[in-house]
Amino acid sequence: MLYFKNIGFALAILCLASCSQLTDKNPDAALAAAQEAPLQFKTQSIMRSSPGCATDSSTCAKVSINYPEAVDGETALRDSVNLFVQEKLRNLALDFNPDAALSGGTNAAEFLASFFLSQHEQLTDDFADSAQMPASVARWELEVKGEPLLNSGKATSLQLQVYYYTGGAHPNHYRVLQSFGPNGAKLAVSDMVTDTLALMQLAEQEFRKVKEVVGDKPLADAGLFIEGDLLPLPQNVALTPDGLMLYYNPYEIGPWAFGDTEVLLRYEQLASLLHPKYKP
Repeated sequence: MLYFKNIGFALAILCLASCSQLTDKNPDAALAAAQEAPLQFKTQSIMRSSPGCATDSSTCAKVSINYPEAVDGETALRDSVNLFVQEKLRNLALDFNPDAALSGGTNAAEFLASFFLSQHEQLTDDFADSAQMPASVARWELEVKGEPLLNSGKATSLQLQVYYYTGGAHPNHYRVLQSFGPNGAKLAVSDMVTDTLALMQLAEQEFRKVKEVVGDKPLADAGLFIEGDLLPLPQNVALTPDGLMLYYNPYEIGPWAFGDTEVLLRYEQLASLLHPKYKP
């Protein structure tokens, strides 16, 4: 998977740095502010399609983007959450052209929709002199669904689900998860738990239950892209109302046929592993 950047990168870094420095000096004040005035979310939606959809739906491109926008609430947290979403949406353009220029427009969803359609238009232009555009590349589709998973004051978690088809043997899909502290700081796994090695061991136990095809076999023998026999933690981990969600995207630890894997470690399972300030 490709990673994401953001418009106004320098400004974004300065904003997050200043917000973090302000609230890190008094984390209790940030927590109190987040609990006293919790974030509210509203869903923003964009739907676009290429001109060809009006006459021939088999050779057109369609875009549907629904994403959460944080409103009200504590300023540093709200700004950090919204910046993260805009950053991820804008950088999705890199999935369709790794050389994409990520500037232009103020709204990342509008930018992404326009860019996706323009890439499809360029493709159709390339086939303009051909007798027929190959069916495998004629129809494109992009769908993004974003939502808050947790908004407790102690932590805020977001999920973005991405699906797209731009030709080929199969569509692509993946999720992006991120948790934030009450001061707006993005939380890493080590921020949420006290022992990452113990978490890995617990995650592997649950992973084997979810993926019955793995069973008791050594992970490498199960066809996973893993050296040794210790399951790594996924790139996407977030707190939810029920526990800690670990999500392995397709290709992250195995071939496409292995699929994606969601592992939920419930709060009662985590016990002392979870940092006390994030316990429900």
